[in-house]
Amino acid sequence: MSQQSSTLILVLLMVVAFYFLILRPQKKRQQAMQKVMRELEPGDRVLLGSGLFGTLVSIGDKQAVMEISPGVELTVLKQAIVRRATEADEDSVTEDEVGDELEATATYDTGDVQPVVRADADAPTSTYGTDGDRSNLR
Repeated sequence: MSQQSSTLILVLLMVVAFYFLILRPQKKRQQAMQKVMRELEPGDRVLLGSGLFGTLVSIGDKQAVMEISPGVELTVLKQAIVRRATEADEDSVTEDEVGDELEATATYDTGDVQPVVRADADAPTSTYGTDGDRSNLR
């Protein structure tokens, strides 16, 4: 009898430990995420799971529209939003730095038209030769 009761106590302790170590923290994280989703408003800067930053334009029940660049809007599922973006998430780059960087890496087109090389229409299209001989394949 002592063996059975100790086994039962061990199983119960494992169930309780599983609840407190796995299920309860997961439930708290899920509730916190739902709270953040409910509190999102247009104008908030958010981070998607893919690493894309954007500013919320509008929020629906299932989708959100965010502006990723001036004039460029993207519709995403609300589940794709990981969290509000913080200053620590983003690099602080001024517009002057961006302009200088673009100017330094810009290449200018000379206007010369490059010829387009096309395959000869009379050339055989078979990879085995003009007569279709496959004797050299083993």
